Amino acid sequence: MSNPSLNYLIKRTLYDLKKRYGNEISVYRLEASNTDYETGVKTATKSVIDVRSAIVLPTNEVRRFFASIAFITASKQFLSPGNQGFDQNQRGFIIAAEDIPGFEFEPEDWIVYRGKRYDVSVIERLEFDTGWLIIAKELKGTVPERIINLNASNTMEMDDESESS
Repeated sequence: MSNPSLNYLIKRTLYDLKKRYGNEISVYRLEASNTDYETGVKTATKSVIDVRSAIVLPTNEVRRFFASIAFITASKQFLSPGNQGFDQNQRGFIIAAEDIPGFEFEPEDWIVYRGKRYDVSVIERLEFDTGWLIIAKELKGTVPERIINLNASNTMEMDDESESS
């Protein structure tokens, strides 16, 4: 059962957080991988979704922020931060569902932010499917691959008439 006023409050809060902590990130997913056993060559198919305005929490705020969210939503997973192994290499990400419609996070996904790779360690859905709270751990010493999407579109109206000179 949906609560319109709570849904509005969550969306407004996400909007305010995006204005304050919004940054561009890329969410990667390994779609398939194969190994040629004769040559030893590994091939992988990956997909990427660029999120223009994800909420990226400062590393020193992750523990406090997720603990307060847990208190509000009564999430048992975050009530004891010791179980999560919070450390300085972790970062919190909040991604609104409207920014990546139809996407479902999986533990195997990873995030690239400012040239650093973060492996997803905790996925928590927001109420009414309005977004996700993600805790991800930075992989030190790895250079993340970059997939660049080349998309261009242009609309041009065509007319049946032509002018002759």
